[in-house]
Amino acid sequence: MTLTSPHAAADGLVHRWPLTARREDLARFRRLAALAMREWGQPADVTEVVLHGVTELLSNVARHVPDPRCTLELTLSGATVEVAVLDRSPEPPRITLPEWTAEEGRGLWLLREMADGLGHERTPEGKRVWVRVAGERFAPS
Repeated sequence: MTLTSPHAAADGLVHRWPLTARREDLARFRRLAALAMREWGQPADVTEVVLHGVTELLSNVARHVPDPRCTLELTLSGATVEVAVLDRSPEPPRITLPEWTAEEGRGLWLLREMADGLGHERTPEGKRVWVRVAGERFAPS
C-alpha cells in the first residue's frame, strides 16, 4: 500500500492510493478517507457518503475485476468531494433495481441515491468509476 500526501491538482486537492482491492483492507481505506474528510473540514453527512463510496467502489473491484490492482482517489474541488476508483476492467458498473431480500446487489443503487452524482468513463487501462458529494468549501487554517 502506498500512501500519498495531499497535493494540489489543477482543480483541487487530491489524495491518491495505488492498491490491490481486497475486502479485508476496506477498513484501512475508509480510515484514510475519514482522515482526508476531517483534514478538508467536511461535515459528518458528507463523510458518511464518501466512506460508503470508498467501500462500495473498492468492494466492486475486489468482487468483479479479475485484476484487483487499482487506484483510489479522493479529490476536493471547490465544494465537491469526489471519490474515484480506476481499475483494469473495461466493463462498466451495473446499477440495477435491488432485490431487497438478497445478500448483495444494492450498493451502487444506494450510493447513487445518496450522492450528488455517480458515473464512469473508460480509460486506456480500463475504467474510472466516480461518485461526487457536495460538501463545504475547504478553508486552510
